[in-house]
Amino acid sequence: MIRMKQVATKITEYVKKSKRAKLYGVFGLIYLIAVIFVMNDAWLYQTPIAKLTKVETSIAGENKSTRGTQEIKYKQKIRGVILNGTNKGKIVDFSNEYTYTGMLKQKYHKGDKVLLNGSESNVGSSIQSVKRDTELVVLLGLLIFALMTIAGKKGVLTIITVGINIVIFSVGFLKSGDDADVVAICNKMVLFFAIATLIGLNGLHRKTWAALLSTLCILAMIMGIFEVVISHTAELDYSTMEYLGSIDNPDEIFHAEILLSGLGAIMDVAVAIAAALSEIVTKRPEVTFRELFRSGREIGYDIMGTMINVLLFVFGCGLIPVCVIRMNNSVRFMTIIKLHIPCELCRFFIESIGIVLAIPVSILITSVMMKLTIRKVKKIC
Repeated sequence: MIRMKQVATKITEYVKKSKRAKLYGVFGLIYLIAVIFVMNDAWLYQTPIAKLTKVETSIAGENKSTRGTQEIKYKQKIRGVILNGTNKGKIVDFSNEYTYTGMLKQKYHKGDKVLLNGSESNVGSSIQSVKRDTELVVLLGLLIFALMTIAGKKGVLTIITVGINIVIFSVGFLKSGDDADVVAICNKMVLFFAIATLIGLNGLHRKTWAALLSTLCILAMIMGIFEVVISHTAELDYSTMEYLGSIDNPDEIFHAEILLSGLGAIMDVAVAIAAALSEIVTKRPEVTFRELFRSGREIGYDIMGTMINVLLFVFGCGLIPVCVIRMNNSVRFMTIIKLHIPCELCRFFIESIGIVLAIPVSILITSVMMKLTIRKVKKIC
């Protein structure tokens, strides 16, 4: 009898392993087909694409940089063959000049596939950029494989929710035209982002609704705090925001950035606290509200510092190119901080306040919802 059970267990394990092996095999086949397809998808592009068959590089001299230093200038003679359009198969020649820094133009190599600065009928006489869709598909496939291998079902759900969020963002972006209310659109996007992410990853449970309600309450609170502070202080100088051009509503765009930038971190804190307190209440229904609050507070303290530092690194990474370019053009570091960093600092402070507020708000909402559920169950019994 015992031996039969062992055999049955081995058969079950083999079936599970074979199912997983089949799943990985199907994914690997799809991945391979996708990579091969993207490597040969030039016919899908309206922009002319050429494959470089010959590249000759030589030194063209030296240029003086903006800082007064000398930088070497290179010249390339390039030959390629057109891969799409009416000129498919035609041999074309180009020239390219770049410096060793690669600031304005880059170096090209034999075998590169490039987008040309022309049309289907006239391929043009210069290179626009390198065709990079193959690399993107390879990286995307590796990400999906890692999620499926390490996280299993949760990894698949993560892939699905990311896809849904991309669709939500795309729809919201397409609707944000010249006359659109950017803040109203972002309010709806935040709601859909939170619902799709939390329900998609955690299912329809009390802890999911607690985390969702906590997230929305915290966002409302930090936006309220921001409005109060702005109304009683000098308005931010939006003229230093990057790439605004002739946009007439920079304040609305900044409000939208605040709404979206800290959503992930706030949701993370809310979910962690809601999941932990839900587990505590499930295992110990008699736990008091004070004990729940203490437990939630300890959990919040453990993740609060990490999440705030993650936000700091995210905002800091976006500032690195701005600081480097301006400092290379003899702009003092303190001038950069005074003129170009206030908006980033404002976003960081607001989202950090949101992370701190997420701890008591999530504890309160989750504790109340869980304790009410336990009381209802006891009354029914």
